[in-house]
Amino acid sequence: MTDRDGTLSAIDASIDAGADDARQLLVDLVACRSVNPLQPGVDATDYEGEERRANHVLAEALRPLGFDLNWVEEAQGRPNLVAVRPGRGGGRSLAFNGHIDTVAPQRGRFDDPWKAVVEDGYLYGLGATDMKAGHAAMWLAAKALRDAGVTLAGDLHIHSVVGEETMSHEIGTTAVLKAGYTVDGALVPEPTSPAPRVLDISNVAAGNYLFSLTVRGKSAHWAARNLAIRAGGAGDAIGVNAIDKAVYVYHAMRQLEDQWAFSKTHPAFPPGAFIIHPGVLRADIGVEAAPFFPDRARIDYLLSFPPGNTSEQIRQEVEHHIRTSAQLDPWLREHPVEFTWTDTWPPAYTDPDSDFARTMMAERTRLAGVDARVNPLAAPVTAAAQSDANFYEAMGIPALVCGPGDVRRAHAADERVLVENIALSAAFLARAALAWCDSERHSSHGQAAH
Repeated sequence: MTDRDGTLSAIDASIDAGADDARQLLVDLVACRSVNPLQPGVDATDYEGEERRANHVLAEALRPLGFDLNWVEEAQGRPNLVAVRPGRGGGRSLAFNGHIDTVAPQRGRFDDPWKAVVEDGYLYGLGATDMKAGHAAMWLAAKALRDAGVTLAGDLHIHSVVGEETMSHEIGTTAVLKAGYTVDGALVPEPTSPAPRVLDISNVAAGNYLFSLTVRGKSAHWAARNLAIRAGGAGDAIGVNAIDKAVYVYHAMRQLEDQWAFSKTHPAFPPGAFIIHPGVLRADIGVEAAPFFPDRARIDYLLSFPPGNTSEQIRQEVEHHIRTSAQLDPWLREHPVEFTWTDTWPPAYTDPDSDFARTMMAERTRLAGVDARVNPLAAPVTAAAQSDANFYEAMGIPALVCGPGDVRRAHAADERVLVENIALSAAFLARAALAWCDSERHSSHGQAAH
């Protein structure tokens, strides 16, 4: 653009004029009961088709803005929206990514979690901050670019995906990328505005892995415990309480977790940041009955790990440690611990000195210079939670997280977002698109032919 200042003034004027429309779009998106059907305790039939409905609401809002609307449906009934506004050519492509699925509703002070309520500048509703406010900001930024007469050199994508809340990236963001909708950079407007700060930019996040381990026991009458565990008894021949063996394994896992305080480190994280969290313990004989030795016990874990480690490396390390520890127990040596590895998020890391990160930080700095509500930020910060940025980075695409919500309000009973932050986020996203997409492309990433 030859008149950058004039273009930005036109963009900001459009954002100011469209702020109420963006808020209404958020109200309409909250009204869609797009609960991830794979959430624990959720009856999928209660929410069938709601993710699709939410993405159709967004698609209809984007249709007048010059976007080609595409659908990637890896899981039946759960389509991802891929909206592409073609560029004039020669520039780099950029994706705005947001997940349309939410967690399950919780009991709060409002009777209907899908009916948005605005109080004291905040909009309350399920998914408001995580992350439908991000969708509203993406739409408002795209509308402002259109209203200002901007045709970017590179393509602008909006990827509105399913599956994020259950790490089901194979049917969401990864499915979109594998379908050919790759880009030269990605911005994910997940919540990074914890008051009083606004629009933090995150370039790094821990990886995680959800898994469980099962130990087997040998059922017996409860009164035989002394014979099973005391000197002079028959020991394992009488019975083996699976809880005892699970406790043994738990302590072995705690030993590994303590080691990780020294072996799993990263300069972006405080000491001891990486943990192996036991969240669920179950033990029984098929029914909950205290008068028996339980013959099975299961512990469900969620662990975190730093950039520089792969999910496969972490899996091998955990299994090796537990199997080695189990060799010291005669029962576990003959009845190995069983592992079930469920879902994993690779760690995220975009080099803060990369062209993409420096470009995004420069645009945020310029925005802070004209809007006092945006606090100065010298460098990208560590993300408070994982996001789908990780999966762009896993495919070699630089990705950053920056959005209007407050992660401390995500998954909360009375989820909320500060409404004015939607417009601020849109102002950043529009500036980011201008700066990135109107620069010469140096990457091989681009939209596949469809």
